[in-house]
Amino acid sequence: MDYIQFDCLEKYPFIKAAFTNKNIDAKNKEDIRNICDELGFCYNNLTFNKQVHGDKINIVNNDNIGKVYEGDGIVTNLQNVPLLIFVADCVPIALVDTKNEVIGLAHAGWRGTFEEIPKKLIDKMKSEYNSNVEDIIAVIGPSIGPCCYEVSYDLFNKFNNKFTNDNKSLYIIKEGRYFLDLWSINEHVLYASGIKIDNIIHSNMCTCCNDELFHSYRKDDKTSKRMGFLLQIV
Repeated sequence: MDYIQFDCLEKYPFIKAAFTNKNIDAKNKEDIRNICDELGFCYNNLTFNKQVHGDKINIVNNDNIGKVYEGDGIVTNLQNVPLLIFVADCVPIALVDTKNEVIGLAHAGWRGTFEEIPKKLIDKMKSEYNSNVEDIIAVIGPSIGPCCYEVSYDLFNKFNNKFTNDNKSLYIIKEGRYFLDLWSINEHVLYASGIKIDNIIHSNMCTCCNDELFHSYRKDDKTSKRMGFLLQIV
């Protein structure tokens, strides 16, 4: 199988979702077309960003379906318009407004995480589609875990000065080495933005530990191949 799916999204009949694995390269047009055809995503309307490790959120409407803009978040309420983000260790975050039927995806590397891209995606859903945070569920997909995401002291300190959480450690220091927990930091941002903790779902799958299943930029010598998170309203 070339993808995984999420039980938490399967119960919503208006949603179609899939996360590709190492068997394919989501940036390869033929590979992603085959996945779309197999699972019923509308390939002709596929829309994605030119990802730049920032925090810009692009809105997909009837005038720009299929057009590519710089950005690391993407959102729509259109039917049969699959959204796609690319990752290979960075954190993929899917947001679904289960009441108003709005979907969004965010690509959160350390820069996007530091700039709180999940909050900016939520804010866009609220301002453009009148979404209520109580109706939004969030899925944090496979990505590099705190077990493997070693960083410099300077980057560690940069995050430590911005994010604090009394209830859960966002950082790890072991044997004089510094690790960021991007999963917990993004969960912290989602929760601080109003998403109920029970509505934040983790895959808890580290791409670096599970490099036999997923592309890992760190583990696979800076591979150019990517997994894709596909999300569509049907």
